Amino acid sequence: EGDGGGGGGESDGPRHAGAVVRAALMHAAREEHAPGVEESEEGRHGRMAGLGTFSPPDLVPYLPPDVIGSLRSQIGGIDRNLTALLVRMSKLRHPPVLLEVEEARGHPRGGKFEVCTRQLLRRMRDRIHHRVLSSHHGVVAARVVSVLRTRGHCESDVVAEDAMVPAREAREVLHRLHRDRYVDLFDMHMTKTHNTGTAIFLWDVIPSRLSKTVIDNVGTALLNLRLRRQHEVEVGKDWMDRAKESGATEENFHEGDKRKFHKFCMGLDRLDRACLSLDETLMVLKDF
Repeated sequence: EGDGGGGGGESDGPRHAGAVVRAALMHAAREEHAPGVEESEEGRHGRMAGLGTFSPPDLVPYLPPDVIGSLRSQIGGIDRNLTALLVRMSKLRHPPVLLEVEEARGHPRGGKFEVCTRQLLRRMRDRIHHRVLSSHHGVVAARVVSVLRTRGHCESDVVAEDAMVPAREAREVLHRLHRDRYVDLFDMHMTKTHNTGTAIFLWDVIPSRLSKTVIDNVGTALLNLRLRRQHEVEVGKDWMDRAKESGATEENFHEGDKRKFHKFCMGLDRLDRACLSLDETLMVLKDF
């Protein structure tokens, strides 16, 4: 986010923010896993203590050429503009992106900063949850879950009012979400007879259970895509064999065969891209 041009609102974030965060993470990864020189035990401890912090000049080797050109073309040069950009990003709060460890003013290298990795990961996971809910159950369902995560235990009428939907639609959405294990239902009985007519039913979202449900659904989708790709490869095995032997038989030089083989390869490529995207989503949800 924030890599677009000007014209966006302040909520869009500073321009080139995404490229700067990516460069900071690449710098931190290299510092941790590939220091590149032999170092003493004291030097290693000192480097590990400062791991994750960086100054503006540290990011320049990892920035894309277009970002470097844009910062260099502005008045003040790349060092001054990159420092100003980092200071501006450190003032963002929803979510926080950077932490200004040492003030840029008066610092010989333009200040020291650190990426707010935990907050950004939490933000990414929340967005993935919202996207999964919107895709499977609609925008209203995603809004209902957001209300429950903010308000806690609520009756269906309160959820309907906060989500700005009719009460009947809210109840239907809540029951669908409960069936698919996205939300939980608690019943509070006023008497010992467990009379449902006098009971109070409260809806809530348990974050760990919601996260597990989303992970299970993404994993199921990834499994189905891999099975689909395996099926496509088995069906198109003849096309692949004919493509390998085309140099000898010249069979695939026919225009119709070329178009069909190209369509087959495009289908496999789309499946591979979808599998890679879901695999990266699971990494964000589970491994970080």
